Amino acid sequence: MFVVINELFVAQANEPVFERNFAASMHGTLTGVPGLTAARLLRPRQDGRGYLSVLEFTDEAAYSAFLESEAFTAAHHWPDHAPIDSSRLTTYETVTRV
Repeated sequence: MFVVINELFVAQANEPVFERNFAASMHGTLTGVPGLTAARLLRPRQDGRGYLSVLEFTDEAAYSAFLESEAFTAAHHWPDHAPIDSSRLTTYETVTRV
């Protein structure tokens, strides 16, 4: 499994709009992406932390194909794109799963 985590920093005043728009974008663009096994948006519970967008792919090749797909382009050009101040993308390979 190949996991992509994007930490998204959003001003507190923009959080409701961000959550609504980002969730709509995920539902509208990620359904049916080949090799995508799960997609989550996690809300931080501690100050100073960002939201986490977590995408799980069957393998790195599926993620690479997603980066070249129409779904990726659509997800990043959503009409009411979420107000994000900054972000940090990290990729992981699963070592173990219970």
